[in-house]
Amino acid sequence: MQCGVSGIKGKPGLRTRNRIGKKTMKLLMVGAHSGWMGLHLAHFCGAFRQRGIEVIAADYHQMERVLGLLKAPGDDERRNRNLERLVHRHRPDMILFVSSWKFDFARLRSYFSGTVAVYDYDGPRRKTVEEYCSLCDQPIDRFFTVSQWLQTALKEQDRTAVYLPHGVNTDYYAPGGIRRRLASPLSYIGRMTERRIQLCAKVRKYGLALYGERWKKSSACHDAGLADCARMDRDVRDRELIDIYSSSNAVLNILQEPLNVYQTILSIQCFAVPAAGSCLIAEYVEELPRAFEPGREVLAFRNAEELEEWAGKCAGDPSFAKAVGEAGRRRCLQEHRWTTRVDAFLREF
Repeated sequence: MQCGVSGIKGKPGLRTRNRIGKKTMKLLMVGAHSGWMGLHLAHFCGAFRQRGIEVIAADYHQMERVLGLLKAPGDDERRNRNLERLVHRHRPDMILFVSSWKFDFARLRSYFSGTVAVYDYDGPRRKTVEEYCSLCDQPIDRFFTVSQWLQTALKEQDRTAVYLPHGVNTDYYAPGGIRRRLASPLSYIGRMTERRIQLCAKVRKYGLALYGERWKKSSACHDAGLADCARMDRDVRDRELIDIYSSSNAVLNILQEPLNVYQTILSIQCFAVPAAGSCLIAEYVEELPRAFEPGREVLAFRNAEELEEWAGKCAGDPSFAKAVGEAGRRRCLQEHRWTTRVDAFLREF
């Protein structure tokens, strides 16, 4: 079974119409256009614009609020009504829902005959395969996912998903200068969890620096001997992220729970760190060998022992870490730009 029904049968392909120049393709992108994800989606939108596509960004959080400020009862109806208003106002050729599908797609089809696509950033972290099957049965044209595991699981249920990994803006994440106050052999930026505390405790002896609001304040971090590793009592802001990448011998990436169970999804950071020319030490997932060469372009660990080995190597041999980071950036420049992802996305239509 294909994902939903096609809204473009009998019409010229999206890429062809755009190339001819008779009509500029117009895309309505519905997602979380604020915070860290907002930055990521801004880069995604920018890549569509580089391909000559007009993009209208719609924040689904704002679509749930009254006068853009307060949430109130009737979120579902308000969200769907605001979507209808946006469609009538902008008349897009395509609507792309990015990890947000709290919408009535049958209702959408009653007034919109263009292309509808959903791009899942989360994989099997919050939803079951059955819930994804239900989504694929909705009247949508394509379902994209960053999880190869989910793609395989849906295929076993006779549903079609297109694998499309995260992209990266290699100009934004270009290597920067070393900031002395942020310099460290090993850095980790992320939310604190019990499992992450356990793994970080294994490598604290290699000069680990921790970034994230809760690390400094947590009694569990104190108990694990990590209190002195916490560099800030707040989350990282704006360009500080790239400064930390550039000032570290290596940057650690640990899977979100419960993705550890599935060993799937290369997170946004798995592309941002190499794009910055920094050495990434990432927990192994099945998507990794397809994107980077482990051991040369990024470093991968499957357990605490392998993590300790790579952390010690990078702390003791900065030139090795630098070479890995440089190789990772070259791979990002060649294959992982957002424009490359947009081209792959458009080929599906």
